[in-house]
Amino acid sequence: MDGNSFAIGVFIAFNLLSVAGGLFCARRSYVRHRRPLRAFMAGIGGLFIAPAVLLVFVALARPQVRG
Repeated sequence: MDGNSFAIGVFIAFNLLSVAGGLFCARRSYVRHRRPLRAFMAGIGGLFIAPAVLLVFVALARPQVRG
């Protein structure tokens, strides 16, 4: 597997996780509150969960500079 195939695989997996998070949040909100607009907004918010988690993991994995 070359670098491009790996990058494409990570990109696809990241997008699938993001969409799954959005669908999960939207469905849960609609089941709880029965308001379509609120469920839509929860779904939009859910799309940002995967990027936020990835950002935290990248920040934690950054090498520490010791002086």
